[in-house]
Parts: sequence; C-alpha cells; structure tokens
Amino acid sequence: MQSTHLKTECRRLSLKGAISKDLDLFLDVAEVLRAGGKWLCGKCMVMHALSRGCKHDNEVVLFAINSGDVEDFIVGIRKPCQVVVDTNPRHPAGLGGKVNLLEHVFSLPIQTVKSIPPSCRLLFAQVLTGALRKVVASPGSVDNWVQLLLLPRCTLRVVRPSSRQERRSGNRKSLQCSNILRALTVWKDGSGFDDLVSSLLDSVEETGALKGECRRQEDKERDPNIKQCLRKVRDGHFTAAVKVLCSSGVAPLSDSTLKALIDKHPVVPPPSSPSNPLAQPTLVVNGECVLKCIRSFPKGTSCGRDGLRAQHLLDAVGGEGSITSSGLLASITEVVNLWLGGSCPKVLAEFVASAPLTPLLKPDKGIRPIAVGGIWRRLVSKVAMKKVGKEMTQYLGDHQFGVGVPNGAEAVLHSANRFLNSFHADGSLALLTVDFSNAFNMVDRTTFLQEVHQRCPSIYRWVQFLYAQPARYRDKEGNRGTDYSRDNCKLWKEGVKNVLFVITLSEIIEAMLHNEYDDDNDDDEKY
Repeated sequence: MQSTHLKTECRRLSLKGAISKDLDLFLDVAEVLRAGGKWLCGKCMVMHALSRGCKHDNEVVLFAINSGDVEDFIVGIRKPCQVVVDTNPRHPAGLGGKVNLLEHVFSLPIQTVKSIPPSCRLLFAQVLTGALRKVVASPGSVDNWVQLLLLPRCTLRVVRPSSRQERRSGNRKSLQCSNILRALTVWKDGSGFDDLVSSLLDSVEETGALKGECRRQEDKERDPNIKQCLRKVRDGHFTAAVKVLCSSGVAPLSDSTLKALIDKHPVVPPPSSPSNPLAQPTLVVNGECVLKCIRSFPKGTSCGRDGLRAQHLLDAVGGEGSITSSGLLASITEVVNLWLGGSCPKVLAEFVASAPLTPLLKPDKGIRPIAVGGIWRRLVSKVAMKKVGKEMTQYLGDHQFGVGVPNGAEAVLHSANRFLNSFHADGSLALLTVDFSNAFNMVDRTTFLQEVHQRCPSIYRWVQFLYAQPARYRDKEGNRGTDYSRDNCKLWKEGVKNVLFVITLSEIIEAMLHNEYDDDNDDDEKY
C-alpha cells in the first residue's frame, strides 16, 4: 500500500477522499493496517509503527486503542456511515424520463479513455463498486441500472485540449487525470449523477457543432482507412493496423446503404416464448469464472454505446485499486448473476442488447454489418457460454465444427484441401458447399428460444432478455453517429449467436445426415 496508494501527494489525497466516504474501503484499509502492525495518520496520510507518533507543527498524533475495532488504526478520519439504499423501485411513471435520458446521452458523440490512468483506478473502482451495489440492493430500480450504464460516459470521457499548452503530452495527461478524478469525486456526492449528466449535456451542446464541422472537414481530407490505421499503430495494435489497410473501408452514408442494412435485418413480429417451466434453475457463476472472462477479452477491445471498455474493468480489478479488487469482483459477479437470472428491467433490453452497426464494404461492393456491443452484455454472454459450452458440444456431437471446437473452420478447410489434393488428380470428385443467404438474421427467434428452453434452460432467462424484446439497429459511419432505428428487427448479438444458430439447425443437420430430409416437407419452414 505504501508503494502504490501513498507514494505521491496526489495518490494520498485520492485515497483520503475515498476512505472518508466509502465504508467498505475504510474497513478494508484498516484491516490491512492491523495485519501489518501499522496505523495511518489521516492528517498527513503517512503510515507509522504502532509505537511511534506522527509529529506535526504544534501537536503529536498518537495511536490508541479506543473502540477495539479496526477503525482505531486510521486516526484523524471519521468512519463513514453506512449508505442505506432505497429498496423500493421508482414509480413506473418516471421510467420514460430515465429511458429518454439514456437514449439521449448514448446518442452524444462522446469518447471514453482507452485505459484508466493509474492514479484514478482506485477511486474508479470504488465508484463502480458503489454503482453495482445499488443495482444489487434494488434490481427492480431502473434509476440504478441507468446510473450504472451512464457511469463510464460521465466519468471517463476524453478531454479535448483547448489551448496549445494543454496539447503538450505531459500537460494533456495531467489534464485528463484531474478531470477524471474531479468527475469521480463529484459522482460520490449525493447529487453527483445529476450534476455530471447536466455538465455533459451542456458541454456537448456548446462545443459539439464547431467540433463536428472541423471533424467533417478532416474526414474529407484524410482517407478513413489511413486514419484508422494510424490510430491502431498509436495504440500498439499492429496486426489490426495491417487489416485496416487491407480492408475495403466503410460504406458511405446513403440511401442505398440504409436499404442494404434494412434488407439484412428484416422486420418481423415479436417472438413468442415457451410457457412451460424451466427444467433447470438459472445459471449462477462465481467470481473466478467472471474474472477469467474479463481477462479473455482481446487487447484493444472496443466499447459499446455506454463507453465501458474491457480495459476499464481490468484496470479497476487488477490495477492500483487492488485493495478493493475482491469487493469489486464480488459486485460484478452479483450483477452478472442478476442478468443471467433475467432481473434487469425489460425496458432497458434495447440498450443492453442492441449494438451500433458499422457497414463495411465487401470486395464485391456489398455490405457487411459489424456490430460492436456493450462490454456488460458481452461479458455475461462469455460467462454463459463458458458454463454451457461443453454441454452443448457434447449434444451437438461431430456434426458441426463451429461451437466448442478451437479452429474448427480452419481444420475443415485444410482437411478438404488435403483430401482433394490426394484423390482429385483425375477430376472425378465433386465437393458441394452450401452457403445460407443472410443466415443468422433469417433464423426464426421463436424457434431458437424454444430450443434454448429445451436444450440449455440454465441460460434461457438471459437469452430471452436479449432476443424476446423489440430490437433496434443503429448504423454508424466512421466516427459520425447517425442512428437508424427499427423495432422488432432480427439482430444477432455476438457471444451467443453461434451456439443459438447451431442449436436451431441441429434437427435439420441430423435429418440430412440420416437421409430423412425432404424438400417437400413443410416443417423446415419454421426454421
């Protein structure tokens, strides 16, 4: 603790502000001090041996056992009071305002930092833990979920330098750190959330128009692929930079692009859910599983509309906030289990489950929509697939190589090439490949909800939350946020789509392998 949280004056002040407001952190630090045989002077934030005092200008602060509890080991800082969270959900009449606020803030052109500065990680871990605990205490409160979803945008937004002096590297980093610390400190106050949202809206309205014009001019002057490549190189993602240079780029914002996206995401009636009870209880996971899934995100994983990045969770859980890492991980695990159990209000499904679509150009000038979903949804889906993946692999058997088979598609391709090279010298063999047109988006959602309900009921509540609610898609051209929304469109979410797709087609695959598939059979239309 001395080498991390008490090393510099800035970090000492950050720790002092955090433990004076957070009861759990206060007790955690006091427990560490008691275990190490030290006490902490709250006036100068310096640790001392139990037998030594702390000298100041006109007094000497001494350690003494008063209450006999761990709080005695922090002298000069009053023990925070326990925050009592209202467990009664807000009246439904207020839901519209919160949902509209979430939609409005998500539509703003705000970027979050790619990594939390080390001096801010402890305070961010405490703020995130507090937001998560409010959700756990009252999972039916839309307000608490909205605050959790807006936390990254309100506290971790990128600061744009306003002068030449601020653009210097050292000054820019210092400015970014101070703004994050200030926002996190304001958040922990009673009305901090409302103040930060108001400040966010005001700052975007004042500077958004001017910056938007400048960026549009820059976009016209620089090739988007080169711009994205340079960004990847600065971040150290060299493989991604090469891929960007080799890509065909992003489709232009036009009526034809919009029509292509609509055609790929047809409008259908909402799916119907099975009425019979689940055969298994809802999946419940532990912190170890959640931590492994957080660490499994590739380096440089992009954020969704809420601005939260996988790196933010890694910074908070395993960075300089290590004193509270266990408490934060426990809170994340509890909220993940709430999502798996279907406890998140359904009115928020479109914000958690939907994803902006970037229409990439194919070599043949077609459109390939790439969805970038939120980290919370992707984390919960990773956890769900990690728990049921082996079970589904056993059920599906050797009839597929896309689920639970590492590098399965590559193995099929290389095996087919070797077979043809060995036995196709005389040209007597033929290979049939079948490609479903727009396969994922043409699968009936009612059917795969029934299949999940029957085959892997432990994750049904989560799948139902994602797919049984009206969906929306949003097109995003480059860095310019232009939203297109359409209710009840078929939109697949990465993380669970491969398993759901294969489970849905498993009966057709089984029938084809046993020569029972009939082109005239109308039963296949339901898939």
